Amino acid sequence: MIKFIIANARWLSAGLLLCLFSGFGQTYFISLSNDAIRAAHGLSHSQFGLIYGGATLASAFTLSNFGKLVDRFSVRRSAILTVLGLSLACALMAISSLTVVILPLAIFALRLFGQGFCGHVAMTSAGKWYTKNRGKAVSIVGLGFPLSESFMPAVAAVILSTAGLAYLWGGAAIVLLVLSVPLLWLLLSVDRVPQEVEVATEEDVSSGMKVFHWTRSDILKRPEFYLVQIAALCPPFMVTAYFFHQQHLSSIMSWDMNVMVASMTVFAAAQVITSLIAGTVIDRFSAKVLLPAFLLPISLALMVPLFLREGAFIPLLYVGLGMTAGAQATLSGALWPELFGTRHLGDVRALIYAIMVASTAASPFLTGFLIDFGVGFDLQLAVMGAFSLLASGVMLLIQPNLAGLNEKVGQKQN
Repeated sequence: MIKFIIANARWLSAGLLLCLFSGFGQTYFISLSNDAIRAAHGLSHSQFGLIYGGATLASAFTLSNFGKLVDRFSVRRSAILTVLGLSLACALMAISSLTVVILPLAIFALRLFGQGFCGHVAMTSAGKWYTKNRGKAVSIVGLGFPLSESFMPAVAAVILSTAGLAYLWGGAAIVLLVLSVPLLWLLLSVDRVPQEVEVATEEDVSSGMKVFHWTRSDILKRPEFYLVQIAALCPPFMVTAYFFHQQHLSSIMSWDMNVMVASMTVFAAAQVITSLIAGTVIDRFSAKVLLPAFLLPISLALMVPLFLREGAFIPLLYVGLGMTAGAQATLSGALWPELFGTRHLGDVRALIYAIMVASTAASPFLTGFLIDFGVGFDLQLAVMGAFSLLASGVMLLIQPNLAGLNEKVGQKQN
């Protein structure tokens, strides 16, 4: 592992930084500004959820149509354009309190470049760069996600309480523009040429030794894709709902918000450990074997607010969320190239990322609407946990189909 990291330090570091920067566009970071934004514009939970969801949905549509450019542009160009766009988004957020007109545009840009393109460019590049060590690569690159979660919310909370929303987002824009862009330019000044070239042939596919390189239209014809997507969408939908309404949950549960923010460190630690373990498992066996298990921690964690209401159980909730988030970060980076190949990976992942982003668009609005309608958020979380458990069972049942997926395709092609 150490030799691998040293030999590939510049590329792994660039991918990790992109995942780190995605934090500015993630719900756990944006949601800390929720109260200030709603107060500035007089918005209810459902009204702000509708704006947030609509902007996120628009970003998903944009990502779906333009995410394939990652297959055409160099990683360096893709990364720099992404961070420049994210810097502009943060600048818009800094002035969003001036008029509600700016707010949806700012959220759209944050979700597109932060949540969308940062992770998309990082994970697509890691999936293309490596084959034999793909599990290690995506687990290391994906450490940027928990790293951002470990300190960014705490820093944001301090800045918000002492200086306000404009200083938080204005400072983020400056950091991205002045520090991050030059650093990525330097790290990606040398292109990485994959050492394990994977060329799919009819013989390779039929023997199961290589992966057939699917196009977007290919995967849309397979029922397995839709079933896997149901499981894959559980964490982004549910974790987004949780973090978006965490201030509301703190209020109805009488939980200390400072403890919840501090528990992000526990969340991040669980994510790091699980991500590294998942990478080892993937390289040793395959990404497919993790599918039935990765939702189990979140399914139990989301039961905590309804059944274990004491504040002492807050860290347990964050451990479960972190374990599933860590497993999925590595799993999503390795599963799609394992199932669908790498030749059209940018286009395929753009679709998958867009669907994921769309799920996070629906989540705040739907849960906010239910909150306004009188459905307890603790009950909503428990229902989500039960659904995750059901999805795990489905993933176990379709394991034989996934194991023979490319062999079936090869036989059909022949």
